[in-house]
Amino acid sequence: MKYFTLLALSPGLVVNAFATEFDPAPIKVTDGFLVVPQLTSSVEFDDNIYEQEDDTTSSAIYIVSPSIRFGVDDGINRYGGSYRLTAATYENGSEDDYVDHRLSLLAHSEFTDRHRTDLTFSFANLHEDRGSGLSEGNASFYNEPIKYNELTARGYYQFGSLNALMRIGGGVNFIDKDYRNFRVTTQFDDVSKLTFFADADYQAGNVTYLTFDISTTDVKYEELEAGEDSSDNKDSSALLGFRWLGLGKTTVTAKAGYQYKTFESDSRVNFSGNTVELGATWQPQEYSTFNVSFSRAAKDSSTVGDYILEIDSALAWKQSWTEDFDSTFKFTYTDEDYVGFARNDKTKNLALNLNYTVTRWIKLNAGYQFTDKNSTETDISYDKNSVNIGIVVAL
Repeated sequence: MKYFTLLALSPGLVVNAFATEFDPAPIKVTDGFLVVPQLTSSVEFDDNIYEQEDDTTSSAIYIVSPSIRFGVDDGINRYGGSYRLTAATYENGSEDDYVDHRLSLLAHSEFTDRHRTDLTFSFANLHEDRGSGLSEGNASFYNEPIKYNELTARGYYQFGSLNALMRIGGGVNFIDKDYRNFRVTTQFDDVSKLTFFADADYQAGNVTYLTFDISTTDVKYEELEAGEDSSDNKDSSALLGFRWLGLGKTTVTAKAGYQYKTFESDSRVNFSGNTVELGATWQPQEYSTFNVSFSRAAKDSSTVGDYILEIDSALAWKQSWTEDFDSTFKFTYTDEDYVGFARNDKTKNLALNLNYTVTRWIKLNAGYQFTDKNSTETDISYDKNSVNIGIVVAL
């Protein structure tokens, strides 16, 4: 296992007594319509860009990401969106360069104190790094990143005032993912997901809420490869739980229920079993916050097998050392059992990020990330280290 030591993080510890909180100033275009532009630039060094087990390749990566947020907000209703472009250049070779685009729109409307809706739409033109996603373990077979478009649309309606004893809601969510290159093979991974869902909140005590969630998703693949069984399925779940808002700025959310994943093809293995979502936030002081999460659920596989039974856990700690300097530490552990294919993956990830506000419109950041993945499948295990340093500039 390889390790990389970053000594260049120490300059971020310098404190400017005259710095203020990073707070970009919006541009007023018309009465009530505001625009907030921002530019992020960073340099990253990755010692295993193709996520290989042996004969790893390292590279410096130069990333530039301009973005803009826009909209109107009257204190009750909000309408607007954002756009971000991310362009990366690899020092190792231009074949890994990419340009991503993300556009998001939202509309939050409150017609009365008991009726509200949320409408969101997003379109993204993205990529998968070579060695990840569909090219996992096979980076050498592709001469550029795999590219895809992803469209997401969501509508949600909730009834009940924010102070009511009970609130109920429901809506629909649609996701469509289409790959854009290497169509000979990627056409069979084009997928759409249509979800109908409902939820309810009931105030059982001063700081305790009972929750109920139910959803059903139709998963459809646009093309079926000759000789392969269909992966189309219906994924349904129901969860009952509670949310507790305790003393010391502590929040605990716990949900447990049952999930069914039923395939159209009789040759696929269906899933029926428990699903769990747990989360807790503890803020012992204004400047220190801890987050813990745990989940267990079946999810679709983009590579092999019928589905993946995934257990995911995370621990995060954010600490504000001064008004200008803060750090975030996060550790995640994921266990993935592939059903319908003899494979198990265990992935550990450790991330440390530092942020230092120079002025109201300039922020410096630096980070280190270590990933260790162990798999029973050949050429899937790897470990990698990456470090980055960047700057965020606004108005």
